[in-house]
Amino acid sequence: MRRRMIQFTACLLTAGILTVGQAVCPVSAEEENITTVADETEKQTDTEKQTETEAAKKKKKKKKKAKAKAAATEETSAEQSLKGQMVFAQCEDHINIRKGPGLDSEVIGKIYNDCMATVLSQDGEWIEIQSGNAVGFVKTEYFATGEEAEEIAERVGYHVATIYADELNIRALPDDDSEVIGVAYKEEELEAVEYKDDWITVVLSDDVYGYINAYYAGYDTFYPEAETLEEEQARLDAEAAAEEEYYEEPVPEETYTASTSYTQSSSSSGGQSSWTQPQTQAQTQAQTQAQTQAPVQTEAPEEEDPEEEEPEEEEPEQEQEAPAQTEAPAQTEAPAEANPDNAEQLNEDDVDSDSYYDAATGQMVKF
Repeated sequence: MRRRMIQFTACLLTAGILTVGQAVCPVSAEEENITTVADETEKQTDTEKQTETEAAKKKKKKKKKAKAKAAATEETSAEQSLKGQMVFAQCEDHINIRKGPGLDSEVIGKIYNDCMATVLSQDGEWIEIQSGNAVGFVKTEYFATGEEAEEIAERVGYHVATIYADELNIRALPDDDSEVIGVAYKEEELEAVEYKDDWITVVLSDDVYGYINAYYAGYDTFYPEAETLEEEQARLDAEAAAEEEYYEEPVPEETYTASTSYTQSSSSSGGQSSWTQPQTQAQTQAQTQAQTQAPVQTEAPEEEDPEEEEPEEEEPEQEQEAPAQTEAPAQTEAPAEANPDNAEQLNEDDVDSDSYYDAATGQMVKF
């Protein structure tokens, strides 16, 4: 009996061990499965992180490329936006207009400071412009654009109103009932100042303005423009010809006769100076003609008492001045040639320090 109990117990123990073993084995398998899943999850996470990192890098690269492309597009748009715009030269004297976009290209014209040009196209730092009859390339950096160009346009623009009607009243105020101060005719061009509220302000003269109805007139603005080399040469030739013609024009001059004299006399009452105004050529001719028509009879000086003719005694200083009063012997000798009969009456013995010969009357006159 006891032996059976031992066997029975052994069986139970064996069965228990087997049961425990069966129970332990699935747990180990589960643990292994869990470990494997964890490892796989970790690997998957790492892979996902790596994928996300690569995606982020690619995204960043794409953003950079997009920004660069946008910047290039904006730059291209900015360059293309100059086409058709009005630009103004900014320089000290002039800018050469060339046949092509390069400093080695042929110069075909010149554009001066504040002159206007229209942009036709753009090639890098060069723009193709048209200004007047000149079409060529210039560097963009020497031209004002945008708001700066608009300011220059306001300053240098010249406005013209062209009349469309056969006759158009110019009024004192911008009102149809205002006083009429002038009339403009068809195709007449007037300098304009402002276009506002259907009225154009025009210049009539210095500081005088009037108003015309804009419905009957055109309003145009002109700007200084470039010139070709041929136009420049023609302008210089015209200026040189005008200057030469100006200097070749004779200048009228007034001529004076040789009878003009300046005499200085000294008397006992004190020294006095007298001056005969110069005669012009016309006055001399008139005087000569009058003398020819009615010749003046030349008479000898009246003989006077020698005692009365004797000059008064003067101080030494006055005697020293006497020779200066009687010089210019050509004036006293001239009548002898014109009147031979009176030659004896006009020799030096008859001339004293208190008289002089008057060429107009042909007589000796006392001071």
